[in-house]
Amino acid sequence: MKLQNHLAVGIWALMAACSSASTPNTPDISNSYAVNATPPSDQAFNKQPAGTILNFLRWYRANVPQLKKIQLVSHSTNPDSLQYYVVNETGTEQYLAAMQKSGFVSDEYINRWRSYFRKCNDDLKKSPQTQAPLQGLDFDLVMMSKDCDEDLAKIEKSTVEFEKLANDEGSIIIELPSAGRLKYWISKKDGKWLVDDIKDMRSALDQAQND
Repeated sequence: MKLQNHLAVGIWALMAACSSASTPNTPDISNSYAVNATPPSDQAFNKQPAGTILNFLRWYRANVPQLKKIQLVSHSTNPDSLQYYVVNETGTEQYLAAMQKSGFVSDEYINRWRSYFRKCNDDLKKSPQTQAPLQGLDFDLVMMSKDCDEDLAKIEKSTVEFEKLANDEGSIIIELPSAGRLKYWISKKDGKWLVDDIKDMRSALDQAQND
């Protein structure tokens, strides 16, 4: 089945802002991501905690169409600055609630992105923008790239490049089908492995959250 074209979350939000001034309801999130899923090429994903990362990415792939309905940015409601974009806090909280509903991310992950959205809003106040894409929100917030269609479609072809664990926490580097690399910080809470943070390891990208 052909995977739908996924734009970066920030760009999705801008499209929604142009089509509707209302805030969408939190979308229905599915947990049937593993139904008929292709087995992973790398057997390391059949063990934990690498298996958690693969299933998180499968979950994300299954729910991208719903997540992109969330309006992360909108135009300012201030009469003196209606042409400028601002971060839509209601939308970002809906997005974070949907991510937490996945059961694959920790409170630390949620709080980290909540702080990031606030920083983006502060940056927009300092340097107002009237046109898309918005700096800091012009990439996919999970895949950490501007073009992730192919990687999501073939995510089971990813490989575990590096794994370091100690005292129920650690990091894992995943090589994606496109040869891109993502580093995951993970921790075990109440007997379950959760994602705490994700960093892009591709030197060609210069994302603000990777500084």
